[in-house]
Amino acid sequence: MQIPAPTLPWLSRPSALLTSPALKVDREAVLFSLKCLLAAILGLYVSLRIGLTRPFWVIGTVYLVSQPMSGATLSRGLFRLLGTVGGAVATVLLVPRFANAPLVLSVVLAAWMGLCLYLAMLDRTPRAYAFLLAGYTTSLIGFPAVMVPGEVFTIAITRVQEISIGILAATLVHGLVLPRRVSPRVHARVASILGDAERWTQDMRAGAKETVLAEDRSKAAADLLELHTLSIHLPFDSAHGVAQVQILRALHDRMLDVLMLSSAVDESMAQLRAQPVGTTDTAWPDLLRAALCTRQAELDAAHHDCRLLEEQLHAARPDWRRRVPAHLASKANGHVLHRDHRIALRSALGAFVGIVLSCALWIATAWSDGATAVSIIGTACVLFGTAEAPAGHVMRYLIGSTIGVVVGLLYALVIFPGLSDFVDLAMALAPALLLCGSFLARPPFIMAALGVVLTFPLIAGLGATNASNIVGALNSGVALFVGTAAALCSMSLLQTLDSNRSRARLQDVIRRDIARRAAGQVRNASDWTSRMVDRLALLAPRLRGHPDAARTLRTMFADMRAASAVAELRVIGRTLKDRSSRECHALLMHRATAHFHTPTPRPVNAPLLESLERTRDAVSTGSPPETERVLALLSGLRRDLLAHED
Repeated sequence: MQIPAPTLPWLSRPSALLTSPALKVDREAVLFSLKCLLAAILGLYVSLRIGLTRPFWVIGTVYLVSQPMSGATLSRGLFRLLGTVGGAVATVLLVPRFANAPLVLSVVLAAWMGLCLYLAMLDRTPRAYAFLLAGYTTSLIGFPAVMVPGEVFTIAITRVQEISIGILAATLVHGLVLPRRVSPRVHARVASILGDAERWTQDMRAGAKETVLAEDRSKAAADLLELHTLSIHLPFDSAHGVAQVQILRALHDRMLDVLMLSSAVDESMAQLRAQPVGTTDTAWPDLLRAALCTRQAELDAAHHDCRLLEEQLHAARPDWRRRVPAHLASKANGHVLHRDHRIALRSALGAFVGIVLSCALWIATAWSDGATAVSIIGTACVLFGTAEAPAGHVMRYLIGSTIGVVVGLLYALVIFPGLSDFVDLAMALAPALLLCGSFLARPPFIMAALGVVLTFPLIAGLGATNASNIVGALNSGVALFVGTAAALCSMSLLQTLDSNRSRARLQDVIRRDIARRAAGQVRNASDWTSRMVDRLALLAPRLRGHPDAARTLRTMFADMRAASAVAELRVIGRTLKDRSSRECHALLMHRATAHFHTPTPRPVNAPLLESLERTRDAVSTGSPPETERVLALLSGLRRDLLAHED
């Protein structure tokens, strides 16, 4: 049959172009840049109107706070304001107390900044921005005041005023002018996550390869982490934000069930397919088939519950708990984050040492612009210190700062001298700010764009008079380059964590907590599971490219299930009445605990499998409810232990 040619193809091509994802990204970037420009001009006008002498901080604040989503802008603005006030208060309290000892004062300020970085690394949510701001606000206010401690209060008050004006301008413009809400983004992510989960459940039942399924599950874990990050902004997005956060917590808990049940079903199906034909011992396969049917029904119910919660998320009613089954309306734990105190402390100590050494060099050389350089070092060590390998971010920022110095000199020497009023100033700044804003909306260019937009107004001498000072601009440029280069060296030496060591540490932490779970040392099983899945989301990108990545993720899911089975068997064992069952159970718990306490993963040993056999035979004569549950747990434990053998 001949297929007719499409009519008017010259009309379909422009339509496809207008609806292409690339053009949509461009449109969003242009709109975001226009709103940033409007907020920056508004903040600049207000700051000049009330007589602030350093309005370039207002422009920098607008671009630091602004986010494509209005709720994210509001939350980031609040966290920035809290951090700025906290940093300013700490600086005002510390500087006068140690004013007579510049080196001691530098050490104290560096210690405060290290503490703020430590807390930010433990938080791992958008709220961490408040701790970062408290740290590098101290750097921007405190180090310039080391040599003039009497002016610290004035500098701090002015800084808070500038930040507040920038935050208010950004939140007003992004919240009122064509706002982009967080809720639609959350709804889209939830639909994508649930659709992906249902797809790979179908693929699993159709016999998909374990490599594909392991990648799908690790992606789902990462998606849940992203969804948790977005949920932080929801209370700032609408009046229904609190209800949506509660629903997302319940949805997260149910998605954890989907992940664990799916991996259990996958492993059961794989072992049943690998079962040799004609085997004489059919007890374990029969138990595995019975458990598989139960787990498949539970998995289908979990998928259905997730869709119910998605419907409630769209409705966002405060009484949503009354509209869902009781097991979904109970208190949800939500996402529990992994926190590594050792890594956070290492990064904080690295920042402290780098800042103190820089201060000592500055004080020893008595460099007149050393305060500027050291404040940049402190800012970089705190702001970029949360990354495992911050050097790349600092390098991109340095490239942007270099461009910003050139642009700033152009404004100072060529453009600003010909301006006569505020309208001319706004029109002159518009091209550079629009370009910076458009790149700021594209993740690969964020650091470079920030380097430009935070540097060129400073170098240009933007202020009440816009008077050009070539000597001051050049000195500021030199201090900026020296400070950024020194920060790059300091962070490369003291705050960079090797990717292999980071991966190995995560795996060690996962194995250690699996051993704790098997030993019955975990109080809240739901929190433990959530934290372990969060760790797997952090581990998966670090395993990318390794030949055993899929196998590693698969066995870690299996070990998590096995440890949970051991923990539950430990509790059920207290109800066993038969002496033989109790003895077999006690020996099984001892050997299972010893198996998981090995420093490195190893294949299951014969004595542990023998204990499983003896315990199965011993409990088979018990009462039906107790027997069925124990046998199901024993079958699942054996299945997960043998996952290492495949």
